[in-house]
Amino acid sequence: MGAPPWRRVPTTYVMTGLWVVYTCSYFGFFYVFQDAAEIADADLDGYLEVVLLGVPVVVLLGAIVWLSESDAAERIRFRIVGWTTGMASVFLATMYTTLFVIEPRFDLGERWLVLLMSLGIGASAGSVTGISEIRSKMRERERDRTRELAVHKERQRSQLEHLNQYLRHEVLNEANKINGYATLVTQRVDDDRSADHLETIRRSSSEIADFIGSIREILAAADHDPELEPTDVVSVLEREAELIDAEYRSVAVDVDAPESASVLCGGLVRRIFRNLIENAIEHNDGVVSIDIDVTCGERWVTVRVRDDGSGIPGERRDDLFRPPTGADHGYGLFLMRNLAEVYGGRLDLERTGPEGTEFAVRLRAESTRDGQRSPTRSAELTAPGR
Repeated sequence: MGAPPWRRVPTTYVMTGLWVVYTCSYFGFFYVFQDAAEIADADLDGYLEVVLLGVPVVVLLGAIVWLSESDAAERIRFRIVGWTTGMASVFLATMYTTLFVIEPRFDLGERWLVLLMSLGIGASAGSVTGISEIRSKMRERERDRTRELAVHKERQRSQLEHLNQYLRHEVLNEANKINGYATLVTQRVDDDRSADHLETIRRSSSEIADFIGSIREILAAADHDPELEPTDVVSVLEREAELIDAEYRSVAVDVDAPESASVLCGGLVRRIFRNLIENAIEHNDGVVSIDIDVTCGERWVTVRVRDDGSGIPGERRDDLFRPPTGADHGYGLFLMRNLAEVYGGRLDLERTGPEGTEFAVRLRAESTRDGQRSPTRSAELTAPGR
């Protein structure tokens, strides 16, 4: 069953109709009784009567404006209509009954004045009461939504914590087994080619362990500020370049950096750079050249990772740092940006096109350590050092 026909009309239109009716009654009254001495005289009482009759016009108009700007649901907005018409009817009936019982010596104009004033005051009181009730219900529902959201977030956090524990217990144990056995076998083989393959297996199992560690750091940062330690990012980049040169024969990595650049971060910062480098390798064919530039500022150290590939397709750029839906891959950049923000920095796509792609990783310089709040709670994350 649908709503009654009168409930299908927007509340703003109904209140506008009531305002038009009362306003016409207001001006109509003075037009009909314009020669009434009780109203048209220059005494203070006469002016007060005119003002009191005009107040409901302003109050009802205010209610219409509030309804037009309010985001309250239509099903509760009609409470204003109910309160307005209800209170107006009660005041009007009460005053009419009073006039009937006491029979004052009022002429026709005075009787209509009293009744119209009662109608307006009742409508005004009803509108104010209706708005107050709706605002109260909206605040109550907002509190309920806030509580539900808090419960939902707590449930999600608990689920993520269980998932993290599962990953660490199951996957990490298996990765450590692979690493251990690969190390044992490497010590017993004499074939250099086989040794290289075993080293790749061992290194990949270590990457799995580091990846799980990065997830753990991101989850832990939701509960408390992480402990950040000074790290020479240049040494980290040079080490990663050496590993890439050893693992990939068709990749050239060039690091252009000062002798050292100390930043505040955690032990998994290398995962960010490794992910960017491996993405460049994975999505570009043939010989890949990767240039890494390090720029030191007073507050930020910026690491730019640039490749000479064909660029990122336009349809993928908007969702580059969002978690994929319906897929089991593509989480790398999403997690790495989160990890950079855990360390108080930022990971951004600077440019991409036919001439290549450039990412920028900004990390806090060690000089910002003293007297600074935890960067994960700072508004500076939105655009550090651009």
